[in-house]
Amino acid sequence: MLQLEVLVKEPSAEEALRHLLPKLLRDRGRARVINLGSKYKLLRVLGDRLAAYRTRIDNGEALRIVVLVDRDADDCMRLKANLERLAAAAGLPTKSRPDANGRIVVLNRIVIEELESWFIGDPAALQAAFPKLPAISATKGMFRNPDNIPGGTWEGLHRFLKKHGIYRNSYPKIEAARRIAPCLDISRNRSTSFRQFISGVEALLA
Repeated sequence: MLQLEVLVKEPSAEEALRHLLPKLLRDRGRARVINLGSKYKLLRVLGDRLAAYRTRIDNGEALRIVVLVDRDADDCMRLKANLERLAAAAGLPTKSRPDANGRIVVLNRIVIEELESWFIGDPAALQAAFPKLPAISATKGMFRNPDNIPGGTWEGLHRFLKKHGIYRNSYPKIEAARRIAPCLDISRNRSTSFRQFISGVEALLA
């Protein structure tokens, strides 16, 4: 059976994907999410990890790898180019650069700008997770363009929830992911980076 290895930088992404991936896989494979603790560490060890994956694949394992990082304040094109370079150095074809037979082994995806953009992209999921929220218009305010929220994505979501009496003090990223991610619908999200993630995983599973 196909094994999907998903490398992430933080516990909240790990928690979100724990709920999201079964909706995508639908018995087409198994998934393991590996939280490397920080974006810095993920990028630092990625080359060695990809080389190890290449060895396992050469030994017959049916592996596919997803690398998921937040853009944060980085230049998106440079960050993506770095991820692609590391995959090429390990001899692994990517979604952007498949091999001659169209095979894809590595999917590099960048969340713009943070995981919370995926939550903001699905207002119905927010309302399901937090029933006390009022009706949310998907065409107004930060919900209109979840991947471009001035002042920071998680900060924007926290301000919105706090306004309605939820998480009045700090924003607990892991707890929020645990509540919201099970409610996400993979077909209706307005976040472009979410849709790119979904389509990329589908391509890996094809």
